[in-house]
Amino acid sequence: MRKAMDVIGLPILSLESGAELGKVRDILCDQQWRVLGFLVTEETWFQAGTYVPLDMLYAVGDDCLTVRSDAAAAPLHNLAAKDMIAFLTGPNRLKGKAVLTTSGELMGKVEDVYFLPDWEKLIGYELSNGWIADVKEGRRRLHATPSVVIGKQHLIVPDSNRVLA
Repeated sequence: MRKAMDVIGLPILSLESGAELGKVRDILCDQQWRVLGFLVTEETWFQAGTYVPLDMLYAVGDDCLTVRSDAAAAPLHNLAAKDMIAFLTGPNRLKGKAVLTTSGELMGKVEDVYFLPDWEKLIGYELSNGWIADVKEGRRRLHATPSVVIGKQHLIVPDSNRVLA
């Protein structure tokens, strides 16, 4: 499994010229937790945002991400029609949200997320109940399901959601 915080902040390098296209600011997913790409720049009043689509990714290493060409970055508005979920940015961001079950049990707050080794899909959440609980008991890992409800401050998961091994 790969973690979001392991790649956020890493440079994105082109294999075509060796140029740095930017740094990973976030990871973008669809409602079924499939990875759409890596956010490079956010959209502002004066600048269109950019992202690197997953299919342009060549490799993810410990020190950088590599892409096939200098033209790997695409305009973020290409994803505008999709209901994106991001880890750190945007209205559907995950980090810091409290995770509750449908029966009302607080599981913890999202501190990180896990992906398949090929980065195709988000598969779980890493939850914290505060730093003291993290030290005493460790963080909890929860399986990600498509049936999650994403609110402004909470994620609501089915009672049947299972802890990752």
